[in-house]
Amino acid sequence: MPWIKHNWHRLLAHVLALAPLVTLIFYYLRDDLTANPIRYLTLRTGTVGLILLVASLACTPVSILFGWRQAIQIRRTFGLYAFMYITLHLLVYAVVENRLEFQFIWRDLGERRAMLIGVPAFLLLVPLAITSTNGWQRRLGRRWRMLHWLVYLATPLSVLHFYWLDRDIKDTPLTYAAVVSVLLLLRLPPVRRAIVQARYRLFPPPDRSPFPD
Repeated sequence: MPWIKHNWHRLLAHVLALAPLVTLIFYYLRDDLTANPIRYLTLRTGTVGLILLVASLACTPVSILFGWRQAIQIRRTFGLYAFMYITLHLLVYAVVENRLEFQFIWRDLGERRAMLIGVPAFLLLVPLAITSTNGWQRRLGRRWRMLHWLVYLATPLSVLHFYWLDRDIKDTPLTYAAVVSVLLLLRLPPVRRAIVQARYRLFPPPDRSPFPD
């Protein structure tokens, strides 16, 4: 099918992003969400949200490193699914676990630094999700790109939230921190230019040289 041939990467992005949600629903219907289902749902939705957020941040570096421009086309998909899972993460905590009892939520905000850093990380993602459409991009013009730079702050804050949540084993959040640091480094203009020039020297386009005499 021509559509699948040209859009397989978009379809794959949707499948990968929805697979954890389908798995959670399947486990719920089987009543197989471990002995502590609320904690399981909270941790799983938060983890998947963070993975997809990092994946959205990785799309541009992947395009820079490998010249695969289609990676840019799935960046918004991963970002919106990340926001969906992080919203579910927050709802499970606030509605299912605490039944919107704000005294308990305020207590956690005061006593748990992970909560204190997680809330602003989520709030930074809200305007990004709202203005993710092509219509908002046209309305905001250059301001749209500046607004979406908030992801460079929201992602490290999300990693820090994860780091402070994990009291015992720090290997996984530290791995996320290292990956995000590399992804942000690859976005720096001097690094980006150096990578693009090196890629063109190694794999010049067959039709013309990128560095004319």
